[in-house]
Amino acid sequence: MSTELEELSSDEDSGRMKFDEIVQLLGDFGTYQKRVYFLLCLASMSCGIQIMVSVFNMGHSEHRCAIPGLENDSYIVANEEHAKLINETIPWDSNRGDSGGYSQCYVWSANGTSGDRSLTRCQRWVYDESQFRTTVISKFDLVCENEMARSHARMIIMGGLLLGAIGTGVVADIVGRKLALMGMVALHAASSIGVAWADTLVIYVILRFLTGISISGLFLAIFVLGMELVGPSKRMVVGIVVEVFWAAGVLILGVIAYFIREWEILQMVVSFPILLFFTYCWLIPESPRWLLAKGQHEKAESIIRHAARVNGVTIPEKVFDGMVLEENSKEERMTIIFKSPRFMIRLVVLCYNWLVCAMVYYGLSLNSGNLAGNLYVNFELMSLVEIMGYVICLLGLNRVGRKLLHITCLIIGGGACLSTIFTVLYADKSLEWINIVLALVGKCGAAAAFAIIYIYSAELFPTVLRNSLMGVTCLFARAGGMISPYIADLDKLLTGQLGKALPLIVFGATAVAGGIMCFILPETLNKPLPETLENAVDFGRASKRHRRHAQDVNDCEHNEDKPLQHLTEVNGDFKSLLSNDQSVAKTIV
Repeated sequence: MSTELEELSSDEDSGRMKFDEIVQLLGDFGTYQKRVYFLLCLASMSCGIQIMVSVFNMGHSEHRCAIPGLENDSYIVANEEHAKLINETIPWDSNRGDSGGYSQCYVWSANGTSGDRSLTRCQRWVYDESQFRTTVISKFDLVCENEMARSHARMIIMGGLLLGAIGTGVVADIVGRKLALMGMVALHAASSIGVAWADTLVIYVILRFLTGISISGLFLAIFVLGMELVGPSKRMVVGIVVEVFWAAGVLILGVIAYFIREWEILQMVVSFPILLFFTYCWLIPESPRWLLAKGQHEKAESIIRHAARVNGVTIPEKVFDGMVLEENSKEERMTIIFKSPRFMIRLVVLCYNWLVCAMVYYGLSLNSGNLAGNLYVNFELMSLVEIMGYVICLLGLNRVGRKLLHITCLIIGGGACLSTIFTVLYADKSLEWINIVLALVGKCGAAAAFAIIYIYSAELFPTVLRNSLMGVTCLFARAGGMISPYIADLDKLLTGQLGKALPLIVFGATAVAGGIMCFILPETLNKPLPETLENAVDFGRASKRHRRHAQDVNDCEHNEDKPLQHLTEVNGDFKSLLSNDQSVAKTIV
């Protein structure tokens, strides 16, 4: 291996090797990188847990107005005397459910005779504890006129994700990937554990907002550090595998929540494990790429040499002489995109798809509590099909292509969600399991499409604008996440069976529309990344011209028994671009 390194090093005309070339010689994904990446992925599991824990902490419980003056009132009828008090105090609401129920928001006024009693709003409620012993809903009474506060509280963590995505990247570029990672872990631990001790709704919302910031920052720091430690050929795989760990964390959450039905205890149990990160954080290195960018070459070399020893590779001294980062194309102003209507249309399509993917992914997860059947079983199934979606990405992205696989996932997943309208209108209760299956298909498609859109978008954007445009599309994803809790709660606006299917219908319609819109986008599989806006606009047509040019070279060489040096060099340059890894996880962040 050392001989190969020396030969490749000597081939450099300038005597300087680029960082990606050194990583490739070190081993794109050697033993050292695998160990570090595994430790990073363990921390990422907490990100998925903290977002999805609201399914249980803010789960819906059946409730009714409490009997005024009866301090030990309970939702379950204790005896005949208790039943009599309920009937005398709580009016019957025939619009509740299929067969009606006691009013959830009104009680009979204590004044007046039985013939002229009036209705007054509840001041206190009792909750069914068969599924949840306690929830945020029951603690802060987020029912009746306060019911929308439930959606607001769910939305606020998505707002934190938005702010975290904007700020963490800047901080990580200034202080380093590792320090930013540790700072986000500290914020993540403090805010998520503190949520369990919140004694007012305002404090709860503030802490959840901070948790959202930490989730976005933590996952971004993990993603960046992981991408910068591996070689180009493994970045796509590494970028998707971290999503699998996210889903695995959510899967574990469902099991824990099944055994712990008090929300404060559940919140603490799922929050404390992130503190274990500080027991092994010393094993996580700083990004050598960032160190090089900051001129700290000795530290970068030390980390790479340690990785080489673990990987069983010997690196000659001169490989590090003049080690440099890849030269990036000159950044352009965002305003140049308005010069191309074709590119603007593509950008609109991509922004819409980012919004839809995030909205459907988070919305279906939050909506799992509204499906028929057992909440915990449904939640676990949702997590399993999410992992299945990521496996589909790993197996299909480099075989089927980005465009076709993304469209297929959105249309099949969205179509499954839309189909719930037929089971709601024409099927009886014995067939409610079909709705669950359709929702699972929708979640699988949404998870896969969300993973694909990261790679697909970055491969469509020109290098001169890639970072800026990825930031724009990510903002739309966060907006979709902020909308999702309200759509998941649409069943509260429309009573009856159709109301239960309304969230799935909205998710399905928007997903199918997103898939159809993508037909106008070009395929990026095995294509060189566009460097300029002109390259990006001329994506498909440029590839066809190169193929025709290569054929012309072959024809000329066949007809004339002499090499065409100039044409061969051009064709060789193009082939070298195609041979480069097209994974764009680095450009995503």
